[in-house]
Amino acid sequence: MLEGSKSGQSGHACRRWARATILAMSSAALLGISLQAAAQTKPKAKPQPESTDDQASAKIDPLLKEAENALNRQDFPAAVKSLKEVVDLQPDMAPAWFSLGYAYTGLRQNDEAVAAYHKTIELQPDLFEARLNLGILLVEMNRPQAALEHLEKAATLKPDNARAHLYYGRVLAAGGQDDAAKKQFQETLRLQPELAIAHFDLAQISLNQKQFEDAWAEFEKAARLDAKLPQAQLGMALALEGLNRPADAAGAFEKYLAMKPDDLETRFHLARLNLQAGQNEAALENLQKVYQVKPGLAGLAAALGDVSALLKKLSESEKFYREALTQTPGDADLHRALGKTLLDEEILEEAEAQFRTALKIDPRNQEALHGLAATLYLEKRYPEAIPLLEAQAKAPNAPAAVYFLLATCYDHLRDNRHALAAYERYLELEKDEKSDQVWQAQQRAKLIRRMLRK
Repeated sequence: MLEGSKSGQSGHACRRWARATILAMSSAALLGISLQAAAQTKPKAKPQPESTDDQASAKIDPLLKEAENALNRQDFPAAVKSLKEVVDLQPDMAPAWFSLGYAYTGLRQNDEAVAAYHKTIELQPDLFEARLNLGILLVEMNRPQAALEHLEKAATLKPDNARAHLYYGRVLAAGGQDDAAKKQFQETLRLQPELAIAHFDLAQISLNQKQFEDAWAEFEKAARLDAKLPQAQLGMALALEGLNRPADAAGAFEKYLAMKPDDLETRFHLARLNLQAGQNEAALENLQKVYQVKPGLAGLAAALGDVSALLKKLSESEKFYREALTQTPGDADLHRALGKTLLDEEILEEAEAQFRTALKIDPRNQEALHGLAATLYLEKRYPEAIPLLEAQAKAPNAPAAVYFLLATCYDHLRDNRHALAAYERYLELEKDEKSDQVWQAQQRAKLIRRMLRK
C-alpha cells in the first residue's frame, strides 16, 4: 500500500512504495551534482615559469615563452609540445612540470596530468598550486581518497584559500567524515560568505546528520545566492520532508521539478508526498507523467494501481495491478490488491482466486485473509467464511469490521448466541456511531436478545 495514505483509504492504501530511501539516494546524487557544479567554476592556478640555469637558457627560454603564449590562448596541444621539450632538457624544473600538468588537464588527458603534477610535487612538495590542482583533478576523477593528502596539504599551505577548504571538505565528506567536513565548509564560508556551493555542501552534511532545520536554512541560502542551482531547491524539499511537513515538501519538489522536469525518480517520490497530503489527484498526475516516459520503472504500475483504486477508478486500477503482476508475479500484496479491486468491481470468483494466491504466497497476510472472508460472505458461503473471520478475530487489535461480518454470518445461519456475541463486540469497537452498520448491529442485537429470552 502507498505509505502515508490517510484513514479511509484502506484496502488499496496498504501497498508499500517500491522505492529506495529517497533521503539517502538523493543525498548521494546531490553530492555528485554539487561536485560538478563547483568544478565548472573553480579557479585553477595559472602556471608561472621561473628562470632556468644559464647554460640551458638559450634552448629552454624560447620554449617556455612559446608554452606561456600557448597557455594564454588556451592552445593546450602547442603548450604540451613545448613543455615536453623543456622537461626533456631539464627534468628537475618543477614549474615546467606544473605547467605541463595544467596543459594536460586542459586536454582532458587526466592520467598524464596526474603524473605531471606528481612529478611537480616530488620536486617541490610545498607548491600550493600543484597540490590544489592535483587534489581537484583527483576528485573529478572520482578518486577522493587519493585527493585527500593533497587537499589537506593545500589547505595547510594557504589557510586563507576558500577553494582549498571547500575541496578538502568534499573529500572528507566522501569518506564519511561529516563533522570534519562541516568544519571545512564553515571555514570556506568564513572566507567567502557568498559562495553558494559551500552553503549547499554544508547543507548536505546537515541533511545526512538529520539536522533538517539547519539543512533547510543552508539550502535556502544556496538557492538565493545561485538561481542556477536547482539541486538546492531539491535539498530544501528533502529537508522539509525530514521535518515531517509533507505539504510544504510537495510544494518544494514541484518548484524543483519545474526546473528539472526530466527527473523521473524525484517525480515518482513526489507522488508519495502528494498522498501523505491527501492530494490523490496530484499523485495520479505525477505518476502518469512518469509512466509516459518510463512505464517499466520498478513499482510504478503498482503505485498507479494503488492511486487509481483510491480514486475509485477501478478499471484503471485493475489494469495497472495486472501489469505490475507481470513484472513481479510472486508479490503477495499485489495479488491482494488486485483481489480488492476485483471485489469492489463485484467480480467475485476471480477476486477469491487472487486472495487465495496471496495467502498461498504469504499465509500471514491479514488483509488478504479478510478479503477472502469478505468474498465468501458476499457469495453467501457463510460456513466457509466463519473460520477465516474467527482466525482474524483472535489477532491483536482485530478491526471492528471483522466482528460485523462474523456476526452477520452467524445471523444468516441462525446461530443466535454467536451472532449476538459478535454484534456486541462490534458495537464496543466501532467508533462511528452514525454508520448504517452500527444501526443494523444495534437492531439485530436487540431482536436476538428478545429471541434468546423466550
